[in-house]
Amino acid sequence: MSNEVENKIKSLRNSTPLKNFDNNKLAEIEINKFFYEGEIIDRIMVVLRANGCEHYKKTGGCSMCSHFNGTPIHKVTDKNYIAQWNSVLDGTAIEKENFKFNLNDYPVLCLYNLGSLFNQNEISLKAIQYIFKSLNNYPNVKKVIVESRAEYVTEESIKNIKDVYSSLVEVGIGVESTNKTVRELCHHKGIEDIQIIKNSVKLLHKYGFKALAYINFKPIFLTEKEAVDDAIKTAIDCFNMGFDAVSIEPTSLQDYSLANYLYEMGQYRVPWLWSIEVIVKGIYEKINRQDVDIRIGGYFDEEVLSGSQGAGFAGRNEVFPHMTSSNCSACTKRYIDGIKKFNATYDIKSLTSIERCPHCYPLWQDIMKINDSRSIKKRIKDIFPDKES
Repeated sequence: MSNEVENKIKSLRNSTPLKNFDNNKLAEIEINKFFYEGEIIDRIMVVLRANGCEHYKKTGGCSMCSHFNGTPIHKVTDKNYIAQWNSVLDGTAIEKENFKFNLNDYPVLCLYNLGSLFNQNEISLKAIQYIFKSLNNYPNVKKVIVESRAEYVTEESIKNIKDVYSSLVEVGIGVESTNKTVRELCHHKGIEDIQIIKNSVKLLHKYGFKALAYINFKPIFLTEKEAVDDAIKTAIDCFNMGFDAVSIEPTSLQDYSLANYLYEMGQYRVPWLWSIEVIVKGIYEKINRQDVDIRIGGYFDEEVLSGSQGAGFAGRNEVFPHMTSSNCSACTKRYIDGIKKFNATYDIKSLTSIERCPHCYPLWQDIMKINDSRSIKKRIKDIFPDKES
């Protein structure tokens, strides 16, 4: 692992201002469209105000992430978590005016904690079991998606849910890259042994859970073409590992992240949306089938019901990025509409049929030809000379 990368991440974390959030209030609730069992449905995302990612606390966390910015100063207790969740069930958490809310209206629930839901140092087994036990009162919720680092996917954490909840649970795991150098130096993931990830998939399947791989597209230090190739290979590797689905997550910029720091230095650009089409096509071509579950993540189509996401993020020290994957101003919205259609239908034509923009498509083609002969370690040394480390 690169000391230069970790030291810089830690220095950025130390400069992050803290805020005393109300521990009884959720971070946010959103609704977006989702493709489930052959239909386009409304999916609800609930983000708990939580104690924060342990990887972040110990090492500074991943290079692209600043979710810890939404972590309160004081410890979130079981009582706080239960109060947050009850505010979802009774609808008091909803801030959008004149919105009739019933959890039973949403077949798919995403339940996140800006960290690992299976890590007992972040949220207790008791709080998790309370939440999932209560979901039995909402039979129309058919699928729950949660997130965890691979090392926290244990028999105890899985059985804690399985003992009280029998509907489908999908666990998103941040793989980011199956290339160890890219995963550790570019993403600063802190999982040097890929076997940890493979074991987590086997364990999830043992108990009937689904496994979702998150692939962060275009980490720092990679060219656009390198990032595209790595995302394609990682997706194929994930399907071969047994993951049921992969989600391509284009890097976005949050304050106090290393990715944002390099952007401000002129050393990084968020990925081009044109590249997403190449990734999806590349996965289909190499796996030689189109019935695989590929999703495109990002901040593209949320309807915000509560929380500060999308408004005043800087002043409220929240988690919403200030910049997301983009093309030029003339075509970005059109491409995002294509991504929404793809996520809702899995039809590759939603991306391939997008009109090639005369303003930026030729530029993107030229950028895809850029080659950097330096090793990743050399690139890091050139950006962070010894005097900064």
